[in-house]
Amino acid sequence: MNKIIMGVAALTLPCAAFAGAYGDMFKNGHLRFDYTPQEISALEQRAAEELDINLNFLAAIPADKRDFTNTVRALEDAYTSYWFVPKNLSLLSYFHQNADVREAAANLEAKGVDKKLSVFARKDVYKALKEYADTKPQLNHEDARLLAKWLERFERAGMALSEKDAKAYAKLNTERLNKITQYNVNLNNYKDELVVTREELDGLGETYINRLERTKDGKYIVTLKYPDYNPFMSSAKSEKARKSLQEKFARRGGKENVKLLEDTVELRRKQAALLGFKRYPDYVLPVRMAKNYETLEAFLKNLQKEVTPLAQADIQAYLKLKEETTGQKADEMTAWDLPYWSNQYKKKYYQVDDDKIKEYFPTDKVISGMFEVFGNLFGVTFIKADLPTWHPDVIVYQIKDKKTGELISNFYLDLFPRDGKYTHAATWSFVDRFELPDGQMQTPSVVIAANFTPAGNGVPSLLEHSEVETLFHEFGHVLQMSMATSKYATLTGDNVAWDYIEAHSQLLENWAWQPQVLKKISAHYKTGEALPDELISSLVKSKNVGVAAAFLRQNFLGQYDLALHTAAKRVDSTQLYSQMMKDISGIPMTKGTYPQASFGHIMSLTDPYDVGYYVYAWSLVIAQDIFSRFEAEGLFNAELGAKLRKYIYTPGTVYDENEMVEKFLGRPYNDKAFLKSLGIN
Repeated sequence: MNKIIMGVAALTLPCAAFAGAYGDMFKNGHLRFDYTPQEISALEQRAAEELDINLNFLAAIPADKRDFTNTVRALEDAYTSYWFVPKNLSLLSYFHQNADVREAAANLEAKGVDKKLSVFARKDVYKALKEYADTKPQLNHEDARLLAKWLERFERAGMALSEKDAKAYAKLNTERLNKITQYNVNLNNYKDELVVTREELDGLGETYINRLERTKDGKYIVTLKYPDYNPFMSSAKSEKARKSLQEKFARRGGKENVKLLEDTVELRRKQAALLGFKRYPDYVLPVRMAKNYETLEAFLKNLQKEVTPLAQADIQAYLKLKEETTGQKADEMTAWDLPYWSNQYKKKYYQVDDDKIKEYFPTDKVISGMFEVFGNLFGVTFIKADLPTWHPDVIVYQIKDKKTGELISNFYLDLFPRDGKYTHAATWSFVDRFELPDGQMQTPSVVIAANFTPAGNGVPSLLEHSEVETLFHEFGHVLQMSMATSKYATLTGDNVAWDYIEAHSQLLENWAWQPQVLKKISAHYKTGEALPDELISSLVKSKNVGVAAAFLRQNFLGQYDLALHTAAKRVDSTQLYSQMMKDISGIPMTKGTYPQASFGHIMSLTDPYDVGYYVYAWSLVIAQDIFSRFEAEGLFNAELGAKLRKYIYTPGTVYDENEMVEKFLGRPYNDKAFLKSLGIN
């Protein structure tokens, strides 16, 4: 039997790719979500067994029989048909309605990543790739790029390590994955709340107040979920109540997460040292656009230098307003005062009332308007589809090419909070686009999970403008994950350089500030009236109010992430956070808190935000440069939109990311447009 199989090595794998466990994730051609906890674990185990059989088969092919199909393509297909099983199923830990399914899915995440990394520890598979690569095959660009990416993955995983060091590396890796998993379980399951009186809700709108849950004695419960937290911090007049809520918010995750974070950073440093790198960033950055520590440090510090004067001026203006309003001396801005006085400043000097503006942004209207704007720009349509979901709140759309009618992706919207659900806003792909063995393309399936205010007490779900901006941001990820056109999953989805991945999302935020767009996406929930011109004018004028301070906070988190991972020995992450927050953002960390316990970005199993939080700033510089062309040539310029789709949203990482941006712009990108957007010449 083995001889027969070997004879058809160039044609098939013993466990057919995208059948087996992968195929069982689909029903009638669509993803299913009706799993039992036991089935989730069993499905991953079966997928892992199939992967091992296929890799063993691949590695056993004689060197003189190797070709692209039976080595590189076979590896790609074997790996892809495995990886999307745990990737897809583990996402259910973030939002499935069944707690037992969430728990099983959460356990699966570490298994999937561990198995994934074990592939890159297989020297026999690396040897097979090298045997083929050493023949110096003449390949087309896409196939050559795939081979290069696979070699890079194996070489960065330490194929040159001795057997002793390889075992030590594997042990460190298992410890790291377990700690990251527990950190996220702690964060997702963390619960606390603030019980307040009606008087302590002064400043908040009736819509907000009426949807809050009540205690038995009639008081109000404010949770740490964003739809409760953000409006309270920006509008509640009671400083005491804001301080209490902010303290609770900055302790999310619990003290155990502080230790888990510090342990993880130490494990990453030890792993990098085993691979021959002096510092962990020296391992991470060569495959990013930043390339090295020195370039990244200079980038962050230069932007800090440019933006700090604006941020300091903003903070002084807020402190002055506080003094004028309260009659009390205000020497220092605090974390619980900043959102409130920033909001009051906007209201007083720009007539921006977030609660009033919110009434013009019913969620359904915003979504339909967003579809119209970007559908025309990118040449696509959005059609509601009756597909299986994991919760009744979830809505599904199919994205199709406007000219050809070709199905581009299935797009899921899960927008409202519930117990056990991921507490931020984020976008993930369940499965990416790639070529199946029959030549057909796998349809991507992408989800936005958010925590917007749900409908209640006769009022529909309404979005603050900041949430509109968030929705546009996440939608940029949806389009990038949906539109990538490579034959290979390794070159699509979120496999682009990590400091490029936020460019697609931050770019679309710009349209959320354009008067023409604001008209299209607004309709007062009672009258149907579009957002009035005077409110649009005030809103647009307020765009940069507080932005410098917010950017400095983001810059601080990027520098904190970098410093934490650059340290030569274990650091006190709370002390470092406190020092750097004050030095960079100008806002002191609230005493008795440990915000890094909820810094989930740098503790992700699937997304490499470790030494990666800076990507928001890096990508923003690129995004603003790209948007400058639309400012000059037309916001709804369909020809420019087609070029945007071609060079920015569809290439994935088939081509170098710097090259694609330069092709769209006609020159290398720079930070001039970004600084100009803040009012800095």
